[in-house]
Amino acid sequence: MKYLFFFSLLALIGCSQQQDCSKFRTGTFKYTDTDLNHIKIIRNDSVQVEYNSKDDLIITTSIEWSSNCSYILTYKNVSNYPYEEEILGKKIYIKILETDGDSYLSQVSSSTTESKIKMIKIKNPLQ
Repeated sequence: MKYLFFFSLLALIGCSQQQDCSKFRTGTFKYTDTDLNHIKIIRNDSVQVEYNSKDDLIITTSIEWSSNCSYILTYKNVSNYPYEEEILGKKIYIKILETDGDSYLSQVSSSTTESKIKMIKIKNPLQ
């Protein structure tokens, strides 16, 4: 009986720690990394467009949510990038690790890189 209580408690703790990432599925975002603070992302339920004002680069990806807090980006169009043909069709795998108000920390993985990026949802898209 005490094992049943222990496993029930573990299951309850595990369920209560699941995060709700639904508010990050759409909207306008920016990177918080100081080297990338010039990057703005506009995302709807199926497309993400990333604007890099410093390099005048625009990246369009399709977005597919594989779970509540995980999604896959696939490069569809890249402007002002010399190696565009090499990345079209490539995938980026993102898992939201933590949420905090209007920001989230994510693990970003692709065939060429792996990093953590903190994103902030912008309330005023004109920022």
